[in-house]
Amino acid sequence: MNPVEDAGGKPAGRSVRRVAVRWLFYLAIVVAFGWFVWTVDWASLEGLQVGWGWVVAATAVSLAFRYLGVLVWRVVLARLGARDLPPFRAMSDIYAKAWLARYIPGTVPWIAGKIYMAAEHGISKSRLAVSTLVEAAAQVVAVGTVSLTLLAVDPRIGEVSPTLRLVVAVGAALGLVTMTPPVFNRVLRLGFRVLRRQAPERIGWAVVRDSLGLYAVGAVLSGVAYALLMRSLVPSTTAADMLFLVGAFGFSGVVGMLTPLVPSGLGTRDATQFALLLVVLPASTASLVVLASRVWSALVDVLFWAIAVALERARRGGAGAA
Repeated sequence: MNPVEDAGGKPAGRSVRRVAVRWLFYLAIVVAFGWFVWTVDWASLEGLQVGWGWVVAATAVSLAFRYLGVLVWRVVLARLGARDLPPFRAMSDIYAKAWLARYIPGTVPWIAGKIYMAAEHGISKSRLAVSTLVEAAAQVVAVGTVSLTLLAVDPRIGEVSPTLRLVVAVGAALGLVTMTPPVFNRVLRLGFRVLRRQAPERIGWAVVRDSLGLYAVGAVLSGVAYALLMRSLVPSTTAADMLFLVGAFGFSGVVGMLTPLVPSGLGTRDATQFALLLVVLPASTASLVVLASRVWSALVDVLFWAIAVALERARRGGAGAA
């Protein structure tokens, strides 16, 4: 073995840099998540009465939504021509770690972290960049469209701020136009040319169809999870409120995604949730639900990461034993 190479045959300097970058990425997540925990008004949650059965159901549905994101990512990569993709558990491990990077302000850490870690499995960085952009756009378009539709069929739509409705409607419409292959491919070519990178992978209509279809299902899953959580906090919540709540929570999530400089959409997402919940709840209860849902969502993020990491380690251990 060359003395300047590590045990895997890679240049030692490059290996050290990769380890350093990876640990800096993890450190940034810990610091950002720690800041989030520090800013929570824990005193307001003292004595909170919770229906734990509903919380368990909400958590299970919310985890399903996160794993759906892994499926969308994998489907898009396959549609882009990626071959010999890592096992689903390996991709879930990467996705879950990158998902926690949403607590770092800006969208770059989340996107860059996923691309960097997945590239170590031999996937083309060009395909990874395109797939990540497609996935993010599909979330905004599908969740925004489903949420607006659910809110539109509810007579209480008049209580929702016209400005917020316009923001999400415009965001979803622009996202849909941008996702059409003629526009998306042209924008990508221009961006890669500016960055002096090789031409990116082109997307086709099948990529748009699959990603939007799957995230339309995801929009319902995510909204239902939050609605079930609210049921655990406010027992008086009725079945008649469910469609409105699914739309309201999905709508606020899109507002958060459209404000990328705020970590995990905090602030804008919370403010939108509060405004929408005032339609069905008094201000004091709505404020409590927003705070509890923020904490619960963060805990589900950590649980998603813990499960994904544990399953990937078990897979590697089993492969090593074999």
